[in-house]
Amino acid sequence: LKPKAMVNLALIYHNKVGAAFQKQDIESARAATIQAASYLDSAKPLLDAVVSNSGGTGSGVSVSEYLEKYKLLRLACHRNLGQIYAGAGNMAQCEQEFRQATTFFPNEIKAWQMLGRVLELQGKSSEMQTVISKIQELQQQQAAAGMGMFGSGTFQ
Repeated sequence: LKPKAMVNLALIYHNKVGAAFQKQDIESARAATIQAASYLDSAKPLLDAVVSNSGGTGSGVSVSEYLEKYKLLRLACHRNLGQIYAGAGNMAQCEQEFRQATTFFPNEIKAWQMLGRVLELQGKSSEMQTVISKIQELQQQQAAAGMGMFGSGTFQ
């Protein structure tokens, strides 16, 4: 599949996650999230290659727009899996998922906020303080870049 199609398939599975959550079908939500993440993880290197070869444009929607969709959807996958793990009482797995989000997206405040929240819930105050410092650093960088406190784009 082409990378744009993979991102679109991930979006379809992301929508299935929302429907499964509404039905309180956690196993279906988990499975759909894992499938969405798989499509996204397969699409990312292909999108990166297209950007490096073409300067980020292609027919119709630019590849850079798909990279932004990738980021938002991949962060949503981390959030969904983390929530599923937390809901099942598996805070260690939840923390691991959110740590992975900060590794993949080190400049995304939302990723750090997710990690900070789970650290807070586990009473890991010293680690949480480190995360708070990172969030404040990112907020200052965004403010200096003219992005404001909440950054650019949306997070669903």
